[in-house]
Amino acid sequence: MSSTAESDSRATTMVEKAAPPGNGQRVHDWFLILLVFVSGAVSLAVELSASRLLAPYFGTSLFVWANVIGLILLYLTVGYYVGGRIADRYPRSSVLYGMTAAAALLIAAIPACSRPILQWALTSFSSYSIGVFYGSLLSVILLFALPTILLGCVSPFAIRLRIEQVGTSGRIAGVLYAISTAGSIVGTFLPVLVLIPTYGTYATFLIFAGLLLVVSLIGLLFFVGGKPSLPKSNKRFFLAAADSRLVADRNARNARPY
Repeated sequence: MSSTAESDSRATTMVEKAAPPGNGQRVHDWFLILLVFVSGAVSLAVELSASRLLAPYFGTSLFVWANVIGLILLYLTVGYYVGGRIADRYPRSSVLYGMTAAAALLIAAIPACSRPILQWALTSFSSYSIGVFYGSLLSVILLFALPTILLGCVSPFAIRLRIEQVGTSGRIAGVLYAISTAGSIVGTFLPVLVLIPTYGTYATFLIFAGLLLVVSLIGLLFFVGGKPSLPKSNKRFFLAAADSRLVADRNARNARPY
């Protein structure tokens, strides 16, 4: 029984190696890299724009920066964990693109929702000695929790979709996290040097939300379905060929003189 199970496992591995991904899968892999890059850029752009958004109401003190940086990191941490769990349960690209589209819409809604929320937080804690801390804390929770958690789900989800064999998981994870960090670098300098001085804070939110939404919609329209599997006829052919090779190897070993 154990030898049969071992043979089936080896045959499956040989099928995976014998059937390289097609051009469509390669395009999808590159598109996932683009999505990871854009998501990394958006996450840092949102963080830096958040500080500018809060500045007219709560200033730019260390309290405000601590709330922005600390809570954004907390949201990303939650997103990494939740994204990995969801990816294992629903390893479909449509789920990933749906989450990034939702994140884009939530980011686009921040300029419209921010004014009443910030004004309410400011007046609610104005009598406290450290009202700036509590007001900015509540504002960051209400405005940025959901979209940032969704952005944190992207990297682990993309890793799950791209991994074909356990032996390549480390390389794939390293590449995708490097791409995400490269996007974060772009998302750090582009708003500070170009977008916020030229177009303002509200427009910066909308620009990055629009970019993420476009990439998400392209993924939903053209790449839904995740990794294409082998057709059943081809899979049976590869399994039969792998079984024949395993039988031949076993017979050759048994025929050797001892």
